[in-house]
Amino acid sequence: MKLGIALPLAGRLYDKEFWISFMMMDKPDYTLLLPRVEVYNFAVDIAGIRNDLVKQALDEGIDRLFMMDTDQVYPVGTVKQMLSHDMQVVSAPVHRRYPPFDVIMLRGEIGKYIHVSEDEIYSGKLVEVDATGTGCICFDMSIFKDFDPPWFEIKIGSDGNPIGEDIGFCSRLRKAGVKIYVDTSVEVDHMATMMVNKQTYHVFKKLNGYEWRQQGDNFNE
Repeated sequence: MKLGIALPLAGRLYDKEFWISFMMMDKPDYTLLLPRVEVYNFAVDIAGIRNDLVKQALDEGIDRLFMMDTDQVYPVGTVKQMLSHDMQVVSAPVHRRYPPFDVIMLRGEIGKYIHVSEDEIYSGKLVEVDATGTGCICFDMSIFKDFDPPWFEIKIGSDGNPIGEDIGFCSRLRKAGVKIYVDTSVEVDHMATMMVNKQTYHVFKKLNGYEWRQQGDNFNE
């Protein structure tokens, strides 16, 4: 089995926590794949990045392709745990890095998705879904040969909302009868940077029932 690990790099600066976790991971022999395309805007270019990585994997004769986003921190056993499943597509649960911080584990179809229950998300079991994110995911490369490229595309749905490249590809897979699983025993941390301002403060107060009163330089909750 020839393994490829693909890092969809975008930009020039990457957090050291990712690199530390990547270097510390227990990994079998692998081929490292990096984008060959210029990246100007991650949100716009991510589909092209993923397509380029898949093309490289096909050219290299890769059997299993592991995509790992670089704004995440991974447990040491991530790669071997996910490779232990004889599945065409298996992902790890990743929380969004912005509110409501939910895990992208969905059932249904585009325009009619519902979230998987938290009982399943945090069950530690292998859970079948209809759509998930591609931040930490392992593909059997044979599935890409059944579809014409581009495999990943950002589109606009009938309701006018964007459809991410990950959800769009999952939809194509499910229509073709490919099953998608999430190994909920793998806990990946998603790193985030946020702007803190007046609105942030008021949302925080509303959600947490937070109140304080000034006492010189001190305050009480």
